[in-house]
Amino acid sequence: MTKRGTKRSDCLFRLVQAIEKNLYSQLDYIFVAITASLVFFRRIVPSRHYLEEHLKDVPWDKVVEIIFATKNPRKKGSKFEIESNGYYVLFEAKKGIIYVINAKKE
Repeated sequence: MTKRGTKRSDCLFRLVQAIEKNLYSQLDYIFVAITASLVFFRRIVPSRHYLEEHLKDVPWDKVVEIIFATKNPRKKGSKFEIESNGYYVLFEAKKGIIYVINAKKE
């Protein structure tokens, strides 16, 4: 009975390790992308302007995907801009929060 319990716990332990490894590899990719752009954030929030003017052109999930997939957004004053795969995204980082100002299809 001890051997059987040990096998189950080993199996569970290996499963947790695999999940952690996969999670850490995804988090490492995100960390590298954020570090490369020197932007550290806890949340991504749409601005009122984005919601009123640009949500119909570029859906929110696409904006978040573009931000996470981009390693080096260009700095434009206090804001950052991304041009990727026919999309343009303008955002600002304040106190650990990214505020998406503008998103357009080019």
